[in-house]
Amino acid sequence: MKLVSLSSGSKGNATFICTDTTKVLIDCGISAKKADEGLKALGYSLSSLDAVLLTHEHSDHIKGVKRIMQTCGIPVYATGGTLNNLSRVSGDEYFNYAGRELMEEIYIEKEFNVGDISFLPFRIYHDVAEPCGYRIAADQDGENLRRHAELAVLTDCGHFDDRIADHLKLIDAMLLETNHDRGMLANGPYPMPLKRRIMSAVGHLSNNSAGQLIAEVMSPKLKSILLGHLSHENNTHELALNTVREEVSRVYGSDVGAALDMMVAPQEAVSRIIEI
Repeated sequence: MKLVSLSSGSKGNATFICTDTTKVLIDCGISAKKADEGLKALGYSLSSLDAVLLTHEHSDHIKGVKRIMQTCGIPVYATGGTLNNLSRVSGDEYFNYAGRELMEEIYIEKEFNVGDISFLPFRIYHDVAEPCGYRIAADQDGENLRRHAELAVLTDCGHFDDRIADHLKLIDAMLLETNHDRGMLANGPYPMPLKRRIMSAVGHLSNNSAGQLIAEVMSPKLKSILLGHLSHENNTHELALNTVREEVSRVYGSDVGAALDMMVAPQEAVSRIIEI
């Protein structure tokens, strides 16, 4: 199974998950054209997708969804709360009428399959109707063995608790939000109401919070971490990486923190492919 970010950040998010036979996009907050260009750089295309899964209805996660549905007839999976708010957020009645036949409702804590990949949506904390993260699993054929591979995608989550942490335990890889550096946000140009929203329990994970979550779910099985949804104004790649390593090092020691296979998903480019 492969995990790769096509775009990640405040300007738009799209994550590609695939096996040899199944290809899925989680969110498409970039234009369909840009998503297609990213997929073609990987040897795929929008028309090769089996589904688009949504985490929630904010515009930086749904911008290209209508065009993908219209031009490719690709089904869109999301919670009922998300599906019911697509039209309101986008201002487009397509999602209430013509697009309805391509919209598939999923349910929190109820596993479903797209091809040979299984998805378990779990509840997260964000200021939208019914947001979710995904734990994702597939059986992979390797040399003389069949391996059960698991990964997770978690962004736009104001805080984590034991239940969320449980969904990230014993996975091979993850894409995890590191939205902001607390100091940069506190001292930056955003108006105070927006700062409060981002730092709230239904806002976004800071670098420190993400590092603490990683420390809580660390296991020998966890091999690769992709840090995502970085704010252009309130974070840097270096700060995100260093802060997460520091949080992990506090619990496990500096050797473990330094050894983490970790990278940042860029906003304007395709990330490195994580293959498990």
